[in-house]
Amino acid sequence: MFPVALALCAQACSSGTGTVVNHPVAAAPPPKDDGQPSEGGGGGNPHSAALEQLKVAKLARRIDKQGSVIISLPDAEHWTRVKFWGVESLVGYRYGKEHHALVGGFVTHVEDNTVPGACMKSFEDWAMPMVSAFDVEIHHEPPIAVMWHRQIVDVDSVFAKTETLAVHDAYAGTYAAYPVWKNACLIVGVAVPSRGDDDRAREVRDRFAREVLPRVEVVAREEPKERY
Repeated sequence: MFPVALALCAQACSSGTGTVVNHPVAAAPPPKDDGQPSEGGGGGNPHSAALEQLKVAKLARRIDKQGSVIISLPDAEHWTRVKFWGVESLVGYRYGKEHHALVGGFVTHVEDNTVPGACMKSFEDWAMPMVSAFDVEIHHEPPIAVMWHRQIVDVDSVFAKTETLAVHDAYAGTYAAYPVWKNACLIVGVAVPSRGDDDRAREVRDRFAREVLPRVEVVAREEPKERY
């Protein structure tokens, strides 16, 4: 399943597919983000340059407002903390005001988070109403398993095309489910809108699957109370 990517795609995907880019583009960060609400942006060279930056930039640690979760992000200074429209989250970030990528952290609850697959299933059940709102063509990548704090965590990746009245785009997404606080699970994922640059979107997604999701740090001993 792919609910975290869809939940983020509702925020990240623009209303147009953008210009197809199939030529070399130099890496460049997006312009400074003023933190104001934004519906995202278009494609073309600026989007592709931002994706190139996410492919090569150094990782640096960012922590949420409650001091509970640390996520290592490429080009961390150009990510801005945001709230997601219609979706409560523990933490959210956008890369540039034009939403070149989005990262979100969510919390679900289960009776026993040590049961294999329980955390992933709990999030899929929670997100199903959002999934049903999209007309989506999905390609599932082979899942990978990574070591995280002496336990195995599954990482799922997809490439999807959405086509509704509000959203017409393709995106690459990946997410992982972590058994953390008592009867609770942390879900962290990224959505990368393609806007005509499918290959670069996939490459950014794959970097997050390999390098970012395995490094997620949970520093709070108890589940944070606030949602945004």
